[in-house]
Amino acid sequence: MFLADIAAGYPTEMPGILGLWVALILMLMIYSYPLYKENIVYRFAEYTYIAVAMAIGLIVTLDTLIRTQLTPLFTKGQFILVIPIILGFMMYFLLVPDYRWVSRYPIAILVGSSMGVGLSSTIIPSILNQIINTIQHPGAAATAVDWFSFGFIAIGTVCSTMYFLLTYEHTGPIKHATKAGRYFIMLGLGAYFGNTTLFRLSMLATRAQFFLQVLKIIPM
Repeated sequence: MFLADIAAGYPTEMPGILGLWVALILMLMIYSYPLYKENIVYRFAEYTYIAVAMAIGLIVTLDTLIRTQLTPLFTKGQFILVIPIILGFMMYFLLVPDYRWVSRYPIAILVGSSMGVGLSSTIIPSILNQIINTIQHPGAAATAVDWFSFGFIAIGTVCSTMYFLLTYEHTGPIKHATKAGRYFIMLGLGAYFGNTTLFRLSMLATRAQFFLQVLKIIPM
């Protein structure tokens, strides 16, 4: 019964089985680098991954260009789409040394628009929400833990902000506040590093689970 449950989600056709084993072998090749050192097996898997990723990216880019730019341009008469097509073509002048200056204009537009979109999506979650959490008290029905979190966030935000007062020497009344801000920043960076480490361990656990699934030790 247990073997039947394991085989229930396992591919039965040769392409599926072959795909699983190829993925497993490539995964072991990649992990040969941290377990041993850089070797020819790892480089083969690395180059294969880069080549496949570039091929998929090229296909997706061409498909997106055809669906979102060329098709509306020629079938629906949306001639305004000629502008992004021309700007995209101008970026390839980066490969021509004598006319490389032409590529600066679309790159400048791309960087400027990306910064605008990035700021609009960063201000609310990263700045406004932090300000709201700092000045808005938990309320009358809050517990002691809620009040502690409120005070911790408020003091940590104020002290961390004061630490970046670069136009005023950190002496006198603000000395202790800026010193506390440095500790709060170190605490935040430590938590971020711990979260990154846990994420990497989670990825390793997922790969170990995939290894056991391919060998039919645990269900798919």
